[in-house]
Amino acid sequence: NVTYRKLVFLNKELYATSSKFDKLKISKAIVRAVREKGGHFLEMKDKLYFDIGDKRAWDKTSQALREGQTEIRKRLEQEEARWKESKSSLQSDGSSKVAQYKQIISDHRFLDYSKQVLESLYNPSSSAAVNLPTTESTPG
Repeated sequence: NVTYRKLVFLNKELYATSSKFDKLKISKAIVRAVREKGGHFLEMKDKLYFDIGDKRAWDKTSQALREGQTEIRKRLEQEEARWKESKSSLQSDGSSKVAQYKQIISDHRFLDYSKQVLESLYNPSSSAAVNLPTTESTPG
């Protein structure tokens, strides 16, 4: 659950820069990546846990990704404006965060990206660890 929340948090900026069509793809990619790592999306009913299925997992993931989007979009817009003025907000390849997210979106690499982010959460020193665009803080 903690790893899932971190994975969602690390995808919020990507989600904020995506079209409505791509947002569902991001949610689906997160759910699939979690399931491929052996994770489940469970709900308790009558003191028993059962899997909620992909559709509800996608819906719940989309809701989690939407939380705080207004603030994230404002921050990204400010960072993009500062980058355009000073070019000081460069990522490792010389592009802004928004440009990097747009590349991920245009390549439709959502599942691979989600898997890399998830792997970096499980094993930060792994060669599979992804260079994430920096964020202000991550949840504990």
